[in-house]
Amino acid sequence: MNHWKKVAITLLLTTLPLATSAFAAVTHRGGAVAAITTVTESNPSTSQSTSFADVPGAGVTITVPVGQTQLVQARFTAESTCWWYSGAAYQFCSLRVLADSTEMLPKSGKDAAFDSNGQFDDAWEGNSMERALVLGPGMHRIKLQAAVTDPGISFTVDDWVFTVTQYNNGK
Repeated sequence: MNHWKKVAITLLLTTLPLATSAFAAVTHRGGAVAAITTVTESNPSTSQSTSFADVPGAGVTITVPVGQTQLVQARFTAESTCWWYSGAAYQFCSLRVLADSTEMLPKSGKDAAFDSNGQFDDAWEGNSMERALVLGPGMHRIKLQAAVTDPGISFTVDDWVFTVTQYNNGK
């Protein structure tokens, strides 16, 4: 084997563990469904905020019983548009789900695009996202927040469903 092949194989074998550990998936488990809470809205909500702000009505309060943990899964499905009217084209509109003040997993902040804009070609579309987190006992507020990556973008969600499912014995 020539020298450069040996170097390439050595580099691959020494860096592969680093690359795979940087992208390790997180696994959570839950048992039987303890509760499902769903909120729906048929009126549009629009934001141009570059900081995360609550989506009106997209929040629920849940209770995890004393002595228990629960895997909590939040799913949001909506018709949306991420409309560019000034500023930079090809930006995006983000959503995140908070459990109290903690971002649910995966924690992506504004890096998670729920919808994106084009230059004068964006139209309404159906999109969905899902987040999860294991929570301990007590009352918890689960809420959805929206933000845009550029102040020249208008982000609207309409005809949406926000569902929070609680699974017993969350790990």
